[in-house]
Amino acid sequence: MKTKIITAAAALCTAAAAASTAFASGGDCVMKVVKSDIEYDWSDGYNLVGTDSETGKTIPFCEYENGYFYAYVPEDTEVTFKSGEQPHFNDLDAHAYAPGLSRMYARKIITGDENGNFNGDEILTRAQMAAIIARMINADEAAAGEMPFKDVSENDWFAPAVYALYSRGIVMGDDYFNPSRSVTREELVTMEYRVVNYFGGTASRVFEYDGFVDIDTVSDYAREAYDKLYEMGYYLFPTFVPTGYGKSDQYLEPQKSITRTEACEYIDYFMSDFMYGNRPAIPTELAEEFGLDEEMPVITGSTSSYPITEQLYRSLFINHDKHVRFPAAHDKTIESYKLLIDGAADIILVPDPTDEVEELAESEGAELEYIPISNEALVFFTNGQNPAENITSEQIKSIYVDNAVSNWSEIGGPDAPFAAYCRNNDSGSHAQMERFFLDGREINEDIRLENISISMSSILTDVSGFSYDNPGSYALGYSMYYYFKNTVSFLLSENSLKLLSVDGVMPTDETLADRSYPLSTNYFAVIRVDEPENSPARNVAGLLTSESGQTIIANAGFGSFKN
Repeated sequence: MKTKIITAAAALCTAAAAASTAFASGGDCVMKVVKSDIEYDWSDGYNLVGTDSETGKTIPFCEYENGYFYAYVPEDTEVTFKSGEQPHFNDLDAHAYAPGLSRMYARKIITGDENGNFNGDEILTRAQMAAIIARMINADEAAAGEMPFKDVSENDWFAPAVYALYSRGIVMGDDYFNPSRSVTREELVTMEYRVVNYFGGTASRVFEYDGFVDIDTVSDYAREAYDKLYEMGYYLFPTFVPTGYGKSDQYLEPQKSITRTEACEYIDYFMSDFMYGNRPAIPTELAEEFGLDEEMPVITGSTSSYPITEQLYRSLFINHDKHVRFPAAHDKTIESYKLLIDGAADIILVPDPTDEVEELAESEGAELEYIPISNEALVFFTNGQNPAENITSEQIKSIYVDNAVSNWSEIGGPDAPFAAYCRNNDSGSHAQMERFFLDGREINEDIRLENISISMSSILTDVSGFSYDNPGSYALGYSMYYYFKNTVSFLLSENSLKLLSVDGVMPTDETLADRSYPLSTNYFAVIRVDEPENSPARNVAGLLTSESGQTIIANAGFGSFKN
């Protein structure tokens, strides 16, 4: 294969230098990022390796994805990237390579025996494991001190690797190393955890597990490694045992010995997780255009507007979820207003404020600036099997203030028992109820006591489920239009819920945009009036109202002003 070479010196991203403080550690490494101006095909990227430009030494922790090269190296290292050598083993056909073997071979972490065989089914020994881990972290120097293990002599081929790992705290001092003994799963997991600590790495992908059947069989010395790596999202290679009906139990099998093939899979996946979890956020041209490449404001808002924030970050940064300011969730409507008023948030994305918020802002002397960024509306919905199609504004007031309706026939629907669900007072949809219907009053106490839904998702499931728990009956609920539109199909089965028209107008993208739907409103980017010009918060508000920002709004599933 023709080798393609790219030198890091030509295009180091500024994001790489900014990330260096995240990796202050015994390894003293940073994640360096190089943008590639050439097309790199999948096979090349799959076996891409980085080398130290000065010494030519292979850099094991490296990868390529979507036009960027990544290398985890000491800060003063200049990196060159090239296609790695393809593996050649006498006992394996090319198509029979184990997952990860090509990458591990290209990075000079895995080698064959003196006869050119891989011996994938053989059990891995602790001596072999020490050599592999030492190559993985580029720690192959000669021993500089006294070997602590009685069964490892300075002449043993694996002695430098054992000492290198011992001196870095990756293997612990004891009388005996037992180099010929097989490696167990929990020993490998423990060494991986110590490598993460040595390098100072952070969380990786987030995997959700239902739990491990045999977690209590993990040895005491290894339990912290399992707990911490699981918490950080590292894959722990459970064995799945089917239990029927498409389900399975997960077993760690911590004392099971590992083959050379399994070691390739384990370590390759571990290195991939580490690289993924420690990539820095890389500003896009859009971030630079709006002055957001160096600093982002603290953003929060209502639950329903979180997709806007997520899409905003996706548009501003490659590896957007690695940005130090990227929020995992919003703080809900009322809390986000409080954070803005207190100065703990710089900009919030919310519907109209409640009376409580306006009173709080006034009491704190905080003057707020509301910048419309998206169409939105308060909507009402019921079970999809309910023949009712419309509800009037007067009927809504009668239902939620007076609790005056007990049968759908009273409001033009079928002869069926009626129930109304409401949201908690600190929700964004309740703020819209205050704006359109309550006139300073409260939702009827009986409804609040009996049928309150504590989250945006639960009112959807509560209204849908009411008919299943009470056959022949239908409930009414309310939410925000774009949350309903973007969520209900993922949360419930088809036709579980349907929207009602209000005063004869059905809520749609078009009726929200032309304001013919009577409960139309907006999402707002809200900042403090005293927010300085050209601050990150004002820059975000300016972006969201621009043509590029309205595209972000639309891509997040909301109604842009372009509609």
